[in-house]
Amino acid sequence: MKYRSEIDGLRALAILPVVWMHAGLPGVSGGYLGVDVFFVISGFLITSIITTEIQQNSFSLLTFYERRARRILPALVAVIFATSAVIPVITVAPKTLLDYGASVVSVVVFASNFFFWQTSGYFGSASELSPMLHTWSLAVEEQYYIFFPLLAMLVLPQGKRLFIALLIVILLVSITLAQIMAVTAPIPNFYLLPSRAWELMAGALASFLITSNGVKNVKPLLANLLALAGMLMVMLSYLTFTPNTPHPSMLTAVPVAGVVLMLLFARQYNLAATILSVKAFTFIGLMSYSLYLWHQPVLALAKIYYGEHLSTSAKVGLIVLTFGVSALCWKYVESPFRNKQVYSRRRIFSLSAVSLSVVLLAGLLYQQNVSVRKLFQPHDMYRYELLQVAGESHSHQDMYEQACKFWSPEFSPAFIARFKECAKRFDQGIMILGGSHGMDLYNAVARNSENPFVVSVSRGSCRAHKYNGNPKDIPHCQYEDFKTFAQEYAENLSTVVYTQTPDRLFAHNDMFSSNSTEVLGEYIDQIVSYLDTLQKSYDLNVIMIGMLPPIKVPPFYWDYNVPLEQQAKSNVSANAVALVKTVDTLLRSKLAAKDITYVTKMDAFALNLPDDLIIDGNITYSDNRHLSTKGEEIFGKRLMTHLYKKGFADFKPVSQ
Repeated sequence: MKYRSEIDGLRALAILPVVWMHAGLPGVSGGYLGVDVFFVISGFLITSIITTEIQQNSFSLLTFYERRARRILPALVAVIFATSAVIPVITVAPKTLLDYGASVVSVVVFASNFFFWQTSGYFGSASELSPMLHTWSLAVEEQYYIFFPLLAMLVLPQGKRLFIALLIVILLVSITLAQIMAVTAPIPNFYLLPSRAWELMAGALASFLITSNGVKNVKPLLANLLALAGMLMVMLSYLTFTPNTPHPSMLTAVPVAGVVLMLLFARQYNLAATILSVKAFTFIGLMSYSLYLWHQPVLALAKIYYGEHLSTSAKVGLIVLTFGVSALCWKYVESPFRNKQVYSRRRIFSLSAVSLSVVLLAGLLYQQNVSVRKLFQPHDMYRYELLQVAGESHSHQDMYEQACKFWSPEFSPAFIARFKECAKRFDQGIMILGGSHGMDLYNAVARNSENPFVVSVSRGSCRAHKYNGNPKDIPHCQYEDFKTFAQEYAENLSTVVYTQTPDRLFAHNDMFSSNSTEVLGEYIDQIVSYLDTLQKSYDLNVIMIGMLPPIKVPPFYWDYNVPLEQQAKSNVSANAVALVKTVDTLLRSKLAAKDITYVTKMDAFALNLPDDLIIDGNITYSDNRHLSTKGEEIFGKRLMTHLYKKGFADFKPVSQ
């Protein structure tokens, strides 16, 4: 295929926004779209090469994979070697090393997109600390390299039109899937090949269009305008897309179409091609693969060592460092391995096998770092495992499920059908409402109650007052749906329990440093009004369980080298405890005027902080404001005993 300098310029147009955005610099909120630009370019180039060789009867799978190995593996292995050498120098955190090892293993088996789908989102702070996060896109392309050549070998000899028709079908199915999954399953939509294939197919179809008379005969002026329009579409997308934009979706068709226009119409000597062929652009494009590989490890390792909040000058310095390392990698690693005179096919495959085996071994060793360190640091590793158990009980919350004890995030048909069956068996049960604290409370009650009928409809960020977060993040909460439910099933509810977090009720939203007791009276009144409506309009017995005092630092951020009791003491805020007591007093008073019982968690849990952060060697908080599984078990027993002694017969604890 004839070299086109403007394609290297287009690669530069793809990589620069990616690096800029990942560095955390402002102005290019849609910089992640650079990856989509790469997908279209890849689809265009790979299809051009494969179809030309198949039509000339010269295509060989072995030769194809040799070219891919020369292109992808040397720089990738170099980056992993370097990162693996540096990461234990800057951190000894077992979880960081374990996660890094697991990500390296996933890279070696071409499945890092599946790994990051299962373990993280793309835009969260935790993802920013993963040196191998960016390899998800390599995995998508590698999976494409497995299937597409085989498809071309089978179908293209049957006729070009049939093959093009098949590519169109794949594109349409894939973009439809992406549009659906952008709403229903955004994380797998972002990471997986089926919802990305249409971008590759757009490039593939462009490789056929560029040889058609319809494209070749477009007049120079129109071709120039179309290419410039494509460039504008991509640039505007970089500026207007945000992490909240559904992606990939139909909206992503704008930058994808822009890339296709540039591939088709950025021709020699027209303005678009001239811009893209500027020497600085083409040089950056030539080393764009190295830039892509190095930028994430450099940024992630710096954030692990110095902290996530880097100064602007530090971010710029890291970008400069990335360019320097990438230029060296391109010259001394990428380029030599593409030279068949230096590295024969046999040698490239042998080196690939050996280097990938070494990388795989390194990844496996990092995955096992906790087991190895247990032999030499048994006490430290015991503390580490306690912290991990506590943290994981929040990130992977296990909702208690047994017969007629069950939870749902909504009043779904399945929930209502199951409730009706349980109502036939037990007549009346307990209903728990709330946000994520309602989920905690449900687990605490369900695990420790002799009552066989305990249910909950609760979901994170849902409270019985106005939502005070980002309007884009407003969840569909269950409180109005519960009124509809209560119209039919109130007689089957012995008690309705509500709980929530305290920090959303204060004007300052800072319970650690501010001693202001100014509450959002509107929110307090909305809670009281809602519970009063439930009691009076639906003849329900309503209880509100109070607030859990937050702690300063979640246990999974504690230092496992320091005694846990020492850290527990420093993480309890007397100010936060005092503010919880303030809102407890206010709500108890207002609800008492409505004949609604208010029970404080401080009393019901017999909570004695900091001592109760660690009970019998178990950490009772999962993060800075929720209970761990052990906390639910321990405080649940105390809660049930407290309520039962207060005369709430349906809260009989299992031990009674």
